[in-house]
Amino acid sequence: MGPEKTRANRRRADAAGFTLLELLVVVVIIGLLAGFVAPRYFSQVGKSEVNVAKAQIDALEKALDQYRLDIGRYPSAELGLKR
Repeated sequence: MGPEKTRANRRRADAAGFTLLELLVVVVIIGLLAGFVAPRYFSQVGKSEVNVAKAQIDALEKALDQYRLDIGRYPSAELGLKR
């Protein structure tokens, strides 16, 4: 029984790991998925930054209009508004 037991243990040890080819296939699949997902994700980040900038410009316009309604004129450069 001794030699048969060691053969069974060797088979289990051989079957327990992954081959280099299997690991390379997994790395290639992950690379392909990242290649498809990353550009879409980063384009959405750019669009959201543009939307935030537009919202901030709109808020500034409304604040300036409210200032004009309250004071009667727009703020001057001396008050911190530069052209």
